[in-house]
Amino acid sequence: MAVKEFEEKIITKDNDEPLLKQEDILLKEPGSSEKTAEMLTRSTGHVFANYQTTSSQYNAVVGGLPTICYPVCGVPTIRSDIPASRIRRISDRTNYGDEASAYAVLFPSVFSRKGVYERGFLKTRPKTEIAQILHNIGMNISDGGFEEIWKQACMKHHEEEVCAESIRNVLNEIHGSYTKSSC
Repeated sequence: MAVKEFEEKIITKDNDEPLLKQEDILLKEPGSSEKTAEMLTRSTGHVFANYQTTSSQYNAVVGGLPTICYPVCGVPTIRSDIPASRIRRISDRTNYGDEASAYAVLFPSVFSRKGVYERGFLKTRPKTEIAQILHNIGMNISDGGFEEIWKQACMKHHEEEVCAESIRNVLNEIHGSYTKSSC
């Protein structure tokens, strides 16, 4: 690449450290007045002492300050600090953390299409109510079978009342072990 006269003055200007030394600018061809910069070589053994990445500048490294040490400013996106009102108004634009994600809106689950939402699955219920739910959805389970399912769900839930999701997980485990043993 040819170096013009004004570029040469800028490159070799006497600062603390010029970009190029005067001896690094050579004639492009012998006998011509056109000049070019000599190919620069870089030593691979030289490491800059003040080298920093952008992540290290704001302490995004293992062992750095945890985010809990930074001051929290503003209003959180999901308002878990205040309870959601029982009756939501159309004008209430606050996200209380109980709203569906974009994925859930685009691809609703089979249960939400029938009007059963996550809150209904996770609500703890007594034994008689769970038995009634299973009967209402058409699962004819003997009393002994239901007792076994209830015991397994109580062992996972560590309470006397369990949620429908725990019962569903136990039923899935039983079904999974049944299909593995029959194969």
